[in-house]
Amino acid sequence: MKIKVIFFDLDNTLIDFIRMKRKSSQATAKAMIKAGLKMDHKTAFRRLMSTYFKVGIESDRIFTKFLEKEGQFDHKILAAAINAYLKAKNRYLKPYKNVKATLNKLKKIGITLVIVTDAPKTKAYQRLLAMNIESYFDFVIAFEDTGKKKRDGFPLRMAIDKLQKKIPNLQNDEILMVGDSIIRDLYPAQKLGLQTAHAKYGQVRKEMGTPDYELSDISEIFSIIN
Repeated sequence: MKIKVIFFDLDNTLIDFIRMKRKSSQATAKAMIKAGLKMDHKTAFRRLMSTYFKVGIESDRIFTKFLEKEGQFDHKILAAAINAYLKAKNRYLKPYKNVKATLNKLKKIGITLVIVTDAPKTKAYQRLLAMNIESYFDFVIAFEDTGKKKRDGFPLRMAIDKLQKKIPNLQNDEILMVGDSIIRDLYPAQKLGLQTAHAKYGQVRKEMGTPDYELSDISEIFSIIN
């Protein structure tokens, strides 16, 4: 069955999100120490990352929560943290190798491209716009659209419903879902009859499963659609 549509996850599929988060957090820890945080850099970075995974990787209150937990809340330190984080984030917010060229070629050959992400919608658009790749996508389905994560299947169903209004008679097996997580991205897609491609280059932790295809580089997607 010919692929007519590709659903892309965003973080760790189009962008090395974890690298960006780690580099930004290292810069943040350094800035907080310079502003008065009483802690060595290695400990500050480790505890800051731990706070991210406990509170939520997308939380806007991470630095406040971190400082409060350490009993060192101070507005000067908080301000230094925010400034350092934003500066570093913009420096490391870059798409993976070959992403732009691949998206451009896919668009030129008539493939419809869609983002389906668990990220907050504004932040998803911030990343897409900052990387200058937003224009390649017909639309973005993010957390606010359904209040559910991809693992529940609802975001994928919404994207399919939206597409069927644009592409009459579109079949689910004419859609390819590309993501770094087998559990969060690919299992739900397989249950809906979509084809799946595992972005192994962005895989954060090993997961068991059998995707239809595996990608060591995003440009390998052409061997699937051709």
